[in-house]
Amino acid sequence: MYFDSIETALNVATVAVCLFCAHLLILRRRDPGIYLPLALIFLFKALAAGVLQLSEMQGMPVWVARLGLLVGGLEVASPFLFWLYVRGLTSEGDLARIARLRRHVIPIVVVTLCFWSTVFFPSDLVEAELAEDDPRVPALLLMVVLVLVADVAFKIMIATYTYLTVRRLIAYQARLKDVFASTENKELTWIWAIMGAAVLYLVLNVLHSASIFVGALSETDFEAEALVLNSLALLALFWVLGIWGLRQRPGLTRQMQDERPLPETPAEPKYEKSALDDARAQRIAEKIEAAMSQDMLYRDPNLSLWDLAKHVGANSHYVSQALNTQLNKSFFDLVNGWRVQDAIQQLTTTEETILVIAYDVGFNSRSAFYKAFKRETGKTPSDLRK
Repeated sequence: MYFDSIETALNVATVAVCLFCAHLLILRRRDPGIYLPLALIFLFKALAAGVLQLSEMQGMPVWVARLGLLVGGLEVASPFLFWLYVRGLTSEGDLARIARLRRHVIPIVVVTLCFWSTVFFPSDLVEAELAEDDPRVPALLLMVVLVLVADVAFKIMIATYTYLTVRRLIAYQARLKDVFASTENKELTWIWAIMGAAVLYLVLNVLHSASIFVGALSETDFEAEALVLNSLALLALFWVLGIWGLRQRPGLTRQMQDERPLPETPAEPKYEKSALDDARAQRIAEKIEAAMSQDMLYRDPNLSLWDLAKHVGANSHYVSQALNTQLNKSFFDLVNGWRVQDAIQQLTTTEETILVIAYDVGFNSRSAFYKAFKRETGKTPSDLRK
C-alpha cells in the first residue's frame, strides 16, 4: 500500500508536468514545426498515464482500461517524434521534407496495431484460467504473439532512433565549429544525457526481460519497488525534457537570409562543384587574416561565420571553403587560435586577472577559455604565469 501511494503520486505529477509542457509548446508561434513533435510526446504521455491511472481506480468501467490501451499505443511514435525534434533543432535554414517518410510511418503503425490487439482481450479472463479446449485459445495465442513481436520491435525502434539522433548530434557539433567561434551554449549536451538515459533504460529493460525468461526472476520479484523506480525515472525524464525543451532554440539560425543552406550531404570531393577558384580563395583567406590581425574581429564573443563573411564581403560558403582549403582550419579553430594568442600576450605583459583577459579576447566563459588554451598550448593560463 505504501509503494502504491508513492507510485500514484509520481504518476499524477508526471501527468501534470506533461500537460503543462504540452500546453506551452503548442502555443508557441515561433518555429512551430520544431516544437510540435515534442509537444506531442508530452501530450501522448499525459493521456496515456492519466487514463491508466483512472483505470486502476476501483469502480471504473472496463472501457476506461481499453481506452488506456488505445491511448498508450500512441507512445510508440515517441522515439520518432524525439528524433524529429532534434532534427528541427539541428537543421540549418528551413526544415526540409523527411526523405522516405513511409519507412518511419509504416513500422510505427504496425507496432501500434499489434499493441492495440490487447483491446480485444476478454475482460472475464483477466483473473480466470482458460481451458485448453476453449475456442478462444488460438485468438488469444495470436494476441500474445503480436504483443511480443510489438515489444521487441518497439525496443528496436528505440535503439534505431537513438542511433539516428546521436549521428545527427555528431554532425551538428561538427557544423557548429564551421559556423560559430563559441559553441558552448549551442551544443545540446542535455540531449546527450537523454540519449544515455534511453540506452540505459533499454539495456536494463532487456536484461530484466531476459532474467524472467530464463527463470532467474519471476514477474513479481521486486514488482512494487520496480514500479516506483520506473515512475520516478519517467517523472525525472519528462521534467528534464520540459525544462530544456521549453528553453531550447535552434542552434544554426542563419543571419544572412539571401544565402541558401548547404545540402545535408555535400558533394564528394567537398568543393568539387564550387565556382571559387584558388586565386579568389587565396584573396578571401588574406582578407580573413587581416580581419583577425588588424581588426581583431575575434574579440566579438558572438562572432559567427556569417559575420565574418559580411566583414570580408564574401559569401559564407566561399569563406568556409577558403578556411578549409587555404588556411586548413575550421572557423572555430581559427578564431579561438587568435583569441588564445592574444590572451598569451596579455598574460605575459599585463597584470589583468585571467577572467578579465578571457572575456577581453572574446571568450564567453572561464571554462571555454581554459579548454581552448589547453588545446592550443598544452598548458593552463595559470601555468604560463608561474
